Amino acid sequence: MVSDALNHDQELLLISGNECLSQSLGQDKEDHPKRGQLRKWLSGWKFTLSLASAGCIIFLSFNVGFLLWAVARDRLKKTRGILYEGDCDQVRHQSTGLHLLINILSTTLLGASNYSMQCLCAPTREDIDNAHLRGNWLDIGVPSLRNLFHVSRIRSLMWICLALSSLPLHLVYNSTIFSTTAAYPYNVFAGHGSLGNETAPFLAGGVSNEDERAFQRLYQEAGSGYLKRLDTSECINAYAITYQTKYGDLLLVTEDVNTTNQYDMVGFQSVYDPYAGLQPLPLGDPYEWLCPPNPNSSCSTYVPSIQSQAEKNNWVVYRNSGTYRVDSCLSGRLPEHCKLQYSLPLTIVVIVVNFIKSAIMCYMAVKTTEPPMLTTGDAITSFLKLPDKRTLGRCLVPGTEVRRIFSRYNVPRRHCRPSAYDKTPKPWYSAVSHRKWVVILILWLIAIAICAFLLRLGLVEDGAGVWDADFGSINAQALIKSDNWPRSLISNTIIANIPQVIFSTLYFVFNSSGYALTRKGVRVSWDPQSAQRSSYFLSLPYRYAIPLMAFSAILHWLISQSLFLVGIEAYDQEWRRSPDRDLMTCGYTPVVIVSSMSVGAFMFICLVGLGFRKFASGMFVAGSCSLAIAAACHPKYDPNLKGRNQELDPPEGIEFMPLKWGAAPVQGELGHCTFSSKEVYIPESGHLYQ
Repeated sequence: MVSDALNHDQELLLISGNECLSQSLGQDKEDHPKRGQLRKWLSGWKFTLSLASAGCIIFLSFNVGFLLWAVARDRLKKTRGILYEGDCDQVRHQSTGLHLLINILSTTLLGASNYSMQCLCAPTREDIDNAHLRGNWLDIGVPSLRNLFHVSRIRSLMWICLALSSLPLHLVYNSTIFSTTAAYPYNVFAGHGSLGNETAPFLAGGVSNEDERAFQRLYQEAGSGYLKRLDTSECINAYAITYQTKYGDLLLVTEDVNTTNQYDMVGFQSVYDPYAGLQPLPLGDPYEWLCPPNPNSSCSTYVPSIQSQAEKNNWVVYRNSGTYRVDSCLSGRLPEHCKLQYSLPLTIVVIVVNFIKSAIMCYMAVKTTEPPMLTTGDAITSFLKLPDKRTLGRCLVPGTEVRRIFSRYNVPRRHCRPSAYDKTPKPWYSAVSHRKWVVILILWLIAIAICAFLLRLGLVEDGAGVWDADFGSINAQALIKSDNWPRSLISNTIIANIPQVIFSTLYFVFNSSGYALTRKGVRVSWDPQSAQRSSYFLSLPYRYAIPLMAFSAILHWLISQSLFLVGIEAYDQEWRRSPDRDLMTCGYTPVVIVSSMSVGAFMFICLVGLGFRKFASGMFVAGSCSLAIAAACHPKYDPNLKGRNQELDPPEGIEFMPLKWGAAPVQGELGHCTFSSKEVYIPESGHLYQ
């Protein structure tokens, strides 16, 4: 029996089941016609399409409602609006929650759009018959650009509109809401820790009026008990960051001063500007007061040794004003002005593409009547019910061979010769066209090139601090700084999300390729009956789909932390806005980039590894080729009866019965392989079949 030879690892050609269509089932349908129609609709592609349309309308209502609510709050400044301003931790938490919601909405919306695109490019039986009549073929069960040239113009146009409208969602939806960090400059002083108890403390040497006012403010906060005491390790960790948002003016508590009420001016730390002098290092450093004078590299390289000194109670700050052995620190407080904002232009773009998708999906749900062939099972069901006689005599011609033959000849009769059966199992990659493998390779190389470019930026930086940055954190050495780099919100938003677009394209191709590699039994997308089975909700078998989705979610998150938007709003010493030092650029995290490359490489290796697996038998690989699938659906054909009249119409209702693929019993030397509800046998290796 062929079922003994073909196990669950073979490609597409088994339909399992234990019962034929029973009389009681038919009687039940006659007694309850409305119930049968409802069951068809609930189990069919049109119900899923209706759900997708409804979800798209709900998301459109949500986006429009959000925009109206946000604008009504009257906090719109030019093209940006403020949703919340204040505590930076609160902004961070709100941003995380909203972006989680945005990712859920965008993923669901893109999933609905992808399903609609699959329905649009999936051929109907009429499309397939027309293509076969012209000596061509169509893809079944996989996303295919090829099919767009053979379906109606309106379907092709709608597919293109859905595809193009997905691009803005990938590029801007996640950045419609963004946060900006309020960064402050601060002064560093050195002196005794009894500042609040001192009478008329003073700064030694000549200082500016701004420095004097900053010192007096620190003195007043000390008298009010507002200063926060930090030990040396805490002090270094609190101030060795690129942009200061929590801790203000700093007093280094030390005995290395002349008198009790004298305090020295150690330095002034401005808001870091990565564009201010790029060679050999940016002008200034985000925490240069921690470093020795005239350092040869960025301050991040000195931080580990400074922390080691602090742990041994031997932290010394070297400045031009003197050398100070630090016992502890007193830190002033800062007003927090972090902002959670939204972009009006980006929000409008999202609403427009959302409306386009809603209109197209609603039109499809209402106007589409002929069911598309979404799965291989749909095609087999159709070809068994109404065989395509143009494919007679090609029962062992694999999909790849059909593509080669029919790309050179128009229904070549001379190629309808018998084929010898080869029992050698075929590799899984033979189910996927060479063109698709080339596309995967090109996209993979593009992704690797982008990662390599960002890694090179990190390696060029002098110091290991760039490799110690936390996931998604702002690091001075890991900010993209170039005179030609764009400084606008929209430009940086698009750049930061380009890797997401590349990966989504890779995922699209991976998914379709994986489906061709791992497809199992024939499943139908509409009204499964008797031995027929419904299609997988996730398209792929769950043991492949769930790990793929899990790794994809992890990789999406890693990519978002690899290259991200950085928005800084600068303030001056008097806590007033200083727009001339604002920053809008992209940051990157080399460690996360390496992690992303590792996960992506693992997924690619898994796909290639699956491709080199072999099917359990020598069954021919039809792939997604409609001609090859149709050729396997002639259960009553006998190649030995050429030139004679023979009945080719299959038994009525065969498409609902349990089916097997194998060699059908015929009268003569030539064999014939087909799907059949009757007894079939394992084809003999080397024997001719037609």
